[in-house]
Amino acid sequence: MNRREVSKNETRQLILDAARRLFAHKGLEDCTLRDIARQAGVSPASVVVHFKSKTALFEAALHRDIDRAVAAVIASLPEGGTLLDRVMHLSRGFLRFYDQNRNLYRALLRQTIFEPVGETPGITGLTERYLQFLAGLVEADQSRGLIHPDVDPALAAGAIFSLYLGALILLFRQPEMTVDQVAEVLAAMTGQYLQGITRSVN
Repeated sequence: MNRREVSKNETRQLILDAARRLFAHKGLEDCTLRDIARQAGVSPASVVVHFKSKTALFEAALHRDIDRAVAAVIASLPEGGTLLDRVMHLSRGFLRFYDQNRNLYRALLRQTIFEPVGETPGITGLTERYLQFLAGLVEADQSRGLIHPDVDPALAAGAIFSLYLGALILLFRQPEMTVDQVAEVLAAMTGQYLQGITRSVN
C-alpha cells in the first residue's frame, strides 16, 4: 500500500469515526455532511469522495458496531437447547443492542430496508452471513432428525429472520414495549412456525 492509499484510508476512518459520534449524538436528520466534515477535520468534498450520500455514510458508520454485536451474540450462543431456545437467544441479544438507541437504529432501518442491495453493501453482507448461520442451525437439527427432511434450511432461515424483522419493527414502533415484551411476542410467533417444520420424536 502506497502513501496515497494510506492517506485515503486514514481520511475515510476519520470520517467514519466522526460520523459514528455525531449520528449517535444528533441522529440522522439533524446531522449534516458538513457537520461530519468539520468534526473529522476534512473538507465536505472529501466526505463526498468517500461516501456518495449521507445514507451510504450512515450505513457504513453503524455497520461496524452491528457487526460486532452480531459476532458477540453468536459467540455467546449456549450449546444444546432447542432450536427455538437458540434462535431466541440470538434475537434477544439483537433486540437489546438496538434498544440502546432506538431512534438511531429506527432511522437506519428506515433508510436501508427498501434500498437495492447494491446501495447498502454493509447491511446486505451482514444479513446474508446471518441467514447462512441460521440455515446452519436448521440443517444441524435436520441432520439429527428433528426437522422434516423436505424442509429447505435456507427458506426456513428466511422465514425465521422475517419473523425477527417483524419483532424489530414492533420494538421501533411501540416505544412503550420493553425488549422482554417484544421477545415474548417473537417467541410465540417463532415457536408456532417451528412446530410446523419439526418432526415429532417418539
